[in-house]
Amino acid sequence: MIPVWQAHSGGARYPRRRGGSRGYGMLRRSPLRALPPLVLLAAFLAGCRGAPKSGPEPVSGDVIVSAASSLTEAFTDIARAFEAKYPGAKVRLNFASSATLATQINEGAPADVFAAADRAQIDAVTAEWKASSGKVIALNRLVIAKPKGSTAVSTYADFAKPGLKLVLAADGVPAGDYAARSLDAADRAGVFGANFRARVMANVKSREPNVRAVLTKVQLGEADAAIVYSTDVGAAPEVEAVAIPDAYNVDAEYVIAPLRSGKNPSGGALFVAFVLGAEGRALLEARGFTMPPR
Repeated sequence: MIPVWQAHSGGARYPRRRGGSRGYGMLRRSPLRALPPLVLLAAFLAGCRGAPKSGPEPVSGDVIVSAASSLTEAFTDIARAFEAKYPGAKVRLNFASSATLATQINEGAPADVFAAADRAQIDAVTAEWKASSGKVIALNRLVIAKPKGSTAVSTYADFAKPGLKLVLAADGVPAGDYAARSLDAADRAGVFGANFRARVMANVKSREPNVRAVLTKVQLGEADAAIVYSTDVGAAPEVEAVAIPDAYNVDAEYVIAPLRSGKNPSGGALFVAFVLGAEGRALLEARGFTMPPR
């Protein structure tokens, strides 16, 4: 890296004698000749420290980012943009269920950043590893995913039809917990008949470790339908979405926090700032996420 003073001046400039060789002869003829050399040196160094920086803040080395699987496309885009802005950095992405990532971090797995699909998983990371409590970066909504062209499910009420093969994320996984909240809300409302949740759960054939594993079951035709995030369907051309009514839907809240468990805390903090900034927000929106109020 070029020091700030060198970047602005093109290198250190020394006074020259008339013949062109370096020396301090010019200082003897300067009005500053009465100042002691140490005073001049202190003034020079103070000027260097006060010089305004230009360009992005320096960052280098690996930045390890553990992120919820539903952030795969968006964070891949963000990592590329971050590396383009900070050429010395290399973002290492680790995607999995937020619950799995929280467990990994608590067991000492190195990570500079944690981006989870709900705040509970950020809170599950012990204070020993967290540099902050985290900030909300995006919101998501639940939808029903089904194979493109399938007529097995057309409405949320159809989820309770006997004989369907449904897949949900496991309990403790954000996508599974959000689905449970949605089913509970619909069950309490009673608009889809008695015991709606129980009838739906009777159709559930598997509980998957993360939302992308749920989506894969639908893509492969191993399930008639599943509950996933709206952004997941946008990333999978083989499936289509059926809306879940707002009255029974939830806002999935994505939270990001810098960590102390990695080897590049300054790089992690800068990555978090990038995600929260205009460039990061635009890339999240481009992948279908909505932005929280600022």
